[in-house]
Amino acid sequence: MGMKKINANNILFIKLGEKGVFAKDCIENNYLRLSYTGVDHNFCMNNQWELVSNYFLNEESSKLQVATSHTNQIRKFYNEGEKTLWITFHLNKLWWCYSKPEIKLHSDKTKTRPVIGKWSDKDLHGNVLLLGNINGKLLKTQGFRGTICTVEANEYTVRKINNEELKEVIDVKEVVDDLRVKLSHLIQDLQWKDFETLIDLIFRQAGWNLVGERGKTQKTLDLELLAPVTGQKAIVQIKSQSDLKEFLDYQNNFELMSEYDEFFYVVHSPKKDLKEYQNTTKTKFWFVDKISEMTISSGLIDWLINKVS
Repeated sequence: MGMKKINANNILFIKLGEKGVFAKDCIENNYLRLSYTGVDHNFCMNNQWELVSNYFLNEESSKLQVATSHTNQIRKFYNEGEKTLWITFHLNKLWWCYSKPEIKLHSDKTKTRPVIGKWSDKDLHGNVLLLGNINGKLLKTQGFRGTICTVEANEYTVRKINNEELKEVIDVKEVVDDLRVKLSHLIQDLQWKDFETLIDLIFRQAGWNLVGERGKTQKTLDLELLAPVTGQKAIVQIKSQSDLKEFLDYQNNFELMSEYDEFFYVVHSPKKDLKEYQNTTKTKFWFVDKISEMTISSGLIDWLINKVS
């Protein structure tokens, strides 16, 4: 389907066999498969749905509500058109396809209908649709005890496959971006000792442990850090202001420190030449926008507000 956006007024989830026993074969060979082996195929092909319902009532001794549910699921498999989007879950991923209503009866009494093109586990930008990146409204469909059901999270599913964000997500991102800008101003208003404490707290929240004493002069601060899980060692150089020449002097020293794995150069107000420098060194720059972002992700907004106010 290339990059052409999909659309679907109706989206159906199909469980490909009990506990997904048909899923691997269906996905590899591009078809949908339905069991209900006791149901007369001719009844379904001739739209004799009352006879199908009677089968469940009489042969399976089902209650009317259950018989109706089974009948409706089978009817969807036989009658849904090519514009219906089908989804399933397999190997911790969401899979989707369209399908032609060309029903084939097999010797084991299962029925199949072919996929148009092929099953896909990717969005239209090529990103794999991992279940860990899918919201709960869609994921709860996995818990459906039957075989086929309508997907309630219709708009979300289409947007997910099209790699489009929901309006609510866009709105929240705009709010966070605005917050990041406002926090940047507060960070630049911090007293020096509070600024160095903020950086210390950010790294601690990320799992780094401080090694040795913190702070040597009012203008510079080296944090020596250890990541206890990986054993990595890092040096963090913190500055309120700095230019390119000063950074390059520090960088020359960093390159001699072979015992360290990571170097961070943290400056809340870099000079123009430093800000525009195309950094090709291993040292990571943290300017005020990055510091603001890390303040948010570290849960230190209240701490920052209290210090400034």
